[in-house]
Amino acid sequence: MSRTDRTTMPIRGGEFVRRTGSVLTLSGKPFRFNGNNVYFNQADIVYGRQAGVEESFDKMVALGMNVVRANAHNDNVQTSDPAAIQLQPGVYKESSLVALDRSIALAKARNLRLILKFTNNWEAYGGIRRYVTWQLGRTPTNQEAGLFYTNETIKTWFKEYVKMLVNRTNTVTGIAYRDEPAILAWELGNELRNPGGADALVAWTAEMAAYFKQVDSNHLVADGGEGFDDSPALYTGMSNRYTVSGSDGCSYHRIVAIPELDMVSYHLYPSGWNMNDASDAAIFVRRHEELARDAGKVAYLGEFGKRADDKSPAACNRAPGRAFDPQRSVVYQNWLNFSALEQASSGVMVWQLINDGKDDCEGFQVYCPQDSSSCGVLSKTSDAVVVNSPVVTSAATYRAVTVAAGSIASVFGNDLAPQTISAASVPLPVDLAGSRVTLVDGKGRSYEAGLYFVSQGQINFQIPEVIAGGVAVRLLRNGVIVASTPLVVAAVEPGLFTNTGDGLGFAAGLAVIVNKDGTQRSQFLTEPIVWPADGLVVLSLFGTGIKGHGDLTKVTATIGGLPANVQYAGAQGQFAGLDQVNVQVPTALKGAVDVVLNVAGKTANAVRVLFKE
Repeated sequence: MSRTDRTTMPIRGGEFVRRTGSVLTLSGKPFRFNGNNVYFNQADIVYGRQAGVEESFDKMVALGMNVVRANAHNDNVQTSDPAAIQLQPGVYKESSLVALDRSIALAKARNLRLILKFTNNWEAYGGIRRYVTWQLGRTPTNQEAGLFYTNETIKTWFKEYVKMLVNRTNTVTGIAYRDEPAILAWELGNELRNPGGADALVAWTAEMAAYFKQVDSNHLVADGGEGFDDSPALYTGMSNRYTVSGSDGCSYHRIVAIPELDMVSYHLYPSGWNMNDASDAAIFVRRHEELARDAGKVAYLGEFGKRADDKSPAACNRAPGRAFDPQRSVVYQNWLNFSALEQASSGVMVWQLINDGKDDCEGFQVYCPQDSSSCGVLSKTSDAVVVNSPVVTSAATYRAVTVAAGSIASVFGNDLAPQTISAASVPLPVDLAGSRVTLVDGKGRSYEAGLYFVSQGQINFQIPEVIAGGVAVRLLRNGVIVASTPLVVAAVEPGLFTNTGDGLGFAAGLAVIVNKDGTQRSQFLTEPIVWPADGLVVLSLFGTGIKGHGDLTKVTATIGGLPANVQYAGAQGQFAGLDQVNVQVPTALKGAVDVVLNVAGKTANAVRVLFKE
């Protein structure tokens, strides 16, 4: 899909982003994003700066971005902030909520999806300390801020805010938030930490994720964290382990195990954490992506930023990074190579591309097109992740997202290989004209795939037999990664080949026609089958993703809607990855009928066979 197609195609009702294991999906296909943090949209609309909000969105669209991360809370004191939403527990300012409505509608009108945050660890726009202030009647100490995670009254207030918001009807679009497909996911909070220890934060996250699923079954829920952890042993090789030491009361590796949580985020500010921008950043990214894949969850780089001299500018201004921009763009490209390319991350989000009228007081801001080098990197990332991200499918069905170990797969994309060439040897080669396919699992283990065929737009390969779960599929040319995509590998994912090669229409295979006297003959399924008088017919269908369950008690089939006896389901034996299913036709049939195969509870694509009338 081109950028023009993406920006002109509206977000339709019911088109929610879903999750299959460690892969995001939209309409049954993988969904990846390149996004931007614009946290102040709601407030700026209240302040009369809607034009700036629209400008930021338009700049995102121009760069091919497709997701914006923003606040869906504002708990500031109303006397100091007219944009405050929650004035006190359960008391909400309608005009400020209308501004949030409008910010969502403006993004949706540009086909931008949103990740929205319920609260903040920091005091910007209130955050968790505001809830504790309401409870204590005074400003809390740093240690007391942890009451947010343990005090039952505070937890009830937070749940009431969540419930109010997801059930709210947008005054601009007329759609309830819980029914809004433009919302990709909700984050429970931004960069939540707990000085009192990780146990309380993990328990709170589990409780709130479960509660969210009760009130909103349409949307994904994420933690919104920095990726801080409390197990240094999981991050071997980092020069400074502050972020994974547990000193800030976070535990990423336990967060990813929460069943109700769909997505987990990690942020990247190496210099602020006394890490280097190269090897430390690479390890930090890799381990967060691997831990999430291993747990069957989606990881995304929710924020990343680099500033001149690794410090804030001396004064707020609108041009702090012009001379620094080329240097920053090299760092950004490296980080995006670590995440979007090497690890096939589901999403990456810069902190932050803003409009020209907004001052930069942090030193992280990106102005486009003025910061031409950084803007060029962000645009290039959109091409790689949003527009041209390859898609892996079953070679039999062309179904994406999930394929079976040992099966034949196809990857479709652009500029995948320099020439068209097929394998001429057995076993399958792992290199054809310099092209290779490598799969990396959640443990960081790498597997080379055997190649059947490579071309500019398609590569056919065999999924390694021993891999399972979430994986990053890397496409290499002469040792260099040129593209990647996330994938889920299952034990079984049945598919049947068809004559058209796309999983639709008439089955590829043979019919064995057995006469009454025991003589038999075979024919291809390209011709109508003539039913023998007092004889029987056995279909031999070719497929893939089946042999993981040769146990016939777990394989069933119907032909023309009638139960059929499956005589064999397993490897075809002559061609790597190819499976065969032999099914006896239950009775004399006429015309075109469907064959439906089910293996271990998974249904293959329906294929047709034709009997002579």
